[in-house]
Amino acid sequence: MSHCWTTPEANRGYSAPGREKTTQLTDINDVKKLRDEVPDLKESLEIGREDEPGHPNHWPQEDGELVGFKETMLGFHNKCKNLHMEVMRAIAVGLGIDGSWFDGYTDAGDNTLRLLHYPEVKKDVFTINPGQVRAGAHSDYGSITLLFQDSRGGLQVKSPTGVFVDATPIEDTCVVNAGDLLARWSNDNIKSTVHRVVEPPSGEGAVYPARYSIA
Repeated sequence: MSHCWTTPEANRGYSAPGREKTTQLTDINDVKKLRDEVPDLKESLEIGREDEPGHPNHWPQEDGELVGFKETMLGFHNKCKNLHMEVMRAIAVGLGIDGSWFDGYTDAGDNTLRLLHYPEVKKDVFTINPGQVRAGAHSDYGSITLLFQDSRGGLQVKSPTGVFVDATPIEDTCVVNAGDLLARWSNDNIKSTVHRVVEPPSGEGAVYPARYSIA
């Protein structure tokens, strides 16, 4: 496919189900073994800023319902960039530093917009393999993540006590996760949020519906 994900440096394009395994593991062989056993049950499309030299976005052909897709996504990417700057200004005030301290690190829009689809899955997949999740426990590498989720549920965050708790969807809100970079910037005064997507709250039927989110 012309819009497939290519390299970590570019981090743009389509990533197929089973290609990723989000984890806190650092050894490449351990990650591969875990991915082979319990791959993440998701696919995604990564979109970055449009003017990055050498790293173009990989846009799908705009037919039918996809007409206007590029314009819509770039517009949303810019809105999230502006929101990112405002949240980082609030964080700066909370840290007792100048409110514009992070501006020079956030105003270029070097952000990744991830369109995530967790396909429908039979409930017995989780029963047969207790280690199976839709996305493994991990932290994000950036400053913050703005996460927009649908109403399906399944997202959990790790509390300070080490227990994972549900991040129950609330309509017309987004989840703000702190990332590894913000933890470093704040000398760990703000902890990077470890999170995962697990089996959603049980409903009727033998199949869990698809889940959608944007991060």
